[in-house]
Amino acid sequence: MDLFVINRYKENNEKDDLINQETLHLQRLKQKIEERKKTHRKSQINNDVIVIKNDELLRDSGPQDIPAENKISEPELKSAEAKSNNEIQPKRKKKSEQVSTEFKVLGTTDFEKKSKVERVLPYWLSHAYSVSKNLQKLTCKVENQSWLHNTLLTTLTSEGVTHLFPVQEQVIPFIIQQHQHPELLRPHDICVSAPTGSGKTLSFVLPIIQVLMNEIGHHIRALVVLPVQELAIQVAQVFKKYCTNTGLRVQLLSGSTPLQKEQQQIMRFTETLKWICEIDIIVCTAGRLVEHLQNTEGFSLKNLKFLVIDEADRIMDNIQNDWLYHMEKHIKMENHTSNKVPHLNWVGLNSQRSSVHKLLFSATLSPDPELLEEWGLFQPKLFSAVPIQDHPDSNVSKKYTTPDELQEQYVVCSAEEKPLIFYYFFAELKWDKTLCFTNSSQSAHRLTVLLNIWSKGNLKVAELSAALDRTSRELVLRKFKQSEINVIICTDALARGIDIPDCNYVISYDPPRNIKTYVHRVGRTGRAGRIGNAVTIIVHNQVQMFKDILQSGGKSDIPQLEMQNDVLQDLMPGYQNAIRETKQSIDNEIHDKVKKSKELKRMSKTKPRKRKHNENKSLNVPMEQ
Repeated sequence: MDLFVINRYKENNEKDDLINQETLHLQRLKQKIEERKKTHRKSQINNDVIVIKNDELLRDSGPQDIPAENKISEPELKSAEAKSNNEIQPKRKKKSEQVSTEFKVLGTTDFEKKSKVERVLPYWLSHAYSVSKNLQKLTCKVENQSWLHNTLLTTLTSEGVTHLFPVQEQVIPFIIQQHQHPELLRPHDICVSAPTGSGKTLSFVLPIIQVLMNEIGHHIRALVVLPVQELAIQVAQVFKKYCTNTGLRVQLLSGSTPLQKEQQQIMRFTETLKWICEIDIIVCTAGRLVEHLQNTEGFSLKNLKFLVIDEADRIMDNIQNDWLYHMEKHIKMENHTSNKVPHLNWVGLNSQRSSVHKLLFSATLSPDPELLEEWGLFQPKLFSAVPIQDHPDSNVSKKYTTPDELQEQYVVCSAEEKPLIFYYFFAELKWDKTLCFTNSSQSAHRLTVLLNIWSKGNLKVAELSAALDRTSRELVLRKFKQSEINVIICTDALARGIDIPDCNYVISYDPPRNIKTYVHRVGRTGRAGRIGNAVTIIVHNQVQMFKDILQSGGKSDIPQLEMQNDVLQDLMPGYQNAIRETKQSIDNEIHDKVKKSKELKRMSKTKPRKRKHNENKSLNVPMEQ
């Protein structure tokens, strides 16, 4: 190791000796100071004061051969005493303080719950117009509403509508009043959040028809966008029903008809005026609207007055082909090409005024201001059925409501008991006109086969999912309305906005994934003031998740339905036989599908192909012919 030691300085050891002598001197001083402290403590106990002279301390301490310049004066002695006190002081600390010096604690040891910071909503969201949920005590008679046109009053009376629902009573006159202002005043956009089955469709159908009745000529003045085809068909039927004797024309644009046929129905070509619009109101899906904006020649929205987005939260979550961007771009381009005069005039001001009046409707409308900002609403107003609390900044707008006439319950069981409880509702309680929701089309199909085999023809069960085409789904719904089918087992494709008359019960065989799905599921019953019942079947390990979902929507008082084990045991023998037959039936279906697919592949391979020279034979025909 001597090889790695480098002595940088080699001098005499005089300085080292002096340093060692001073070190010994300070150690002796420290011992004297400690002895003096001990005697001082004893003197305090005996009420005696002991005075030690500094001369004696200096005389008795240290070796005699220390040079005069190295002697310690009285100020140095005091500083040495203070230093010793500082060294002795940490020894008196507690163990907890010693530990804290060894381990650094991040933050504070105070674990009190922090106060929650409530977000401040915009004024129009925190101060909404309150809408009643009670649909049985109606006070607004149709015949007493002077602001409704006589034609609409006659149609309402013929349809058996005698009273307006609370949401219709407030929203319809508000929209009509907004369009009675002078032309240069832009109307307030509105958002409506009301329970399912509370009459939101008529809330925008009636005012749009009344405002557009006096318009001259046919132009696209109202556009209603919906998320699914079935809901678009339903809304289009309502528009056509109330547009009788008004001169207005309604057209449905969805995937149910070919695109070229729809183009011929909405636009007509003439030699003098080129393209002429044939309709006034369009009810469409978002994806189909983009197709017409890009492919239909003469399709114009420059005269658009109303833009209605029904089930706005679903369209907001699933933007199809970014339809809102394409629509706004189309309107801006048309306004730019129509206003060719650079200076301002009355015509230019009037065209700039014709901003689209946006109407958003949903039972689970999102209260997030950032999401609502994407719609570009102008001074919006909110109509909400959620109870408004006294505190204006309370976050009550995130809660969703269900009709007061709806009775909600849940059942807790094991996974093996779910089919037994499900069949108990029909076999023992005699439930009829029932919708059952599952989380996948495969589960819906298996449950349909099981229930048909188990009931032995006593129940008429049908399946409704995305696996079926549109014609088959319409046939199932029509049979259900006519009581030819007792139970429909479906996926969440049917949970949005579709009105199914006289649906008495809703069963969630699989628990919903979120609060919006739950609200729309149970909203298929208890509509328009009728009594409804909804039951959710959950497994033991899903109880907390289900309660969290309900609490996120402001619902925590749903009662639990208790089931007796004796009743379920009586159903076990029939269930075991039915489950064996169900498995065999599904295996046969899979075998048939595989066999059919193999036959199609074999036929496609054996099919003779046309020769190439025959296909291109027409290319050899001379130009004169």
